[in-house]
Amino acid sequence: MLPNDDKPWAKTLARTVICVTIVALIGLSLFLESRNMFHIPEMVGVFLLFLTIVPPNLAVLYPWILPTQHKNGNNQITKSTVR
Repeated sequence: MLPNDDKPWAKTLARTVICVTIVALIGLSLFLESRNMFHIPEMVGVFLLFLTIVPPNLAVLYPWILPTQHKNGNNQITKSTVR
């Protein structure tokens, strides 16, 4: 599942993954807080899990977020002259 694929189920799956991830991370945070185990390392871990899962799925939902790839205008292979 890549951002530029034309799969009809990709956007639905990306939305589902984002929603389940957010609910699971909130549940994990509340569980750790209820046990008095939600300290700075756990907060960083939850944030890193969020950053690992959500941005790639946002790129599937909104492909215009990705930077555009530059193409050579003259269609020639550029070679280095330094040997």
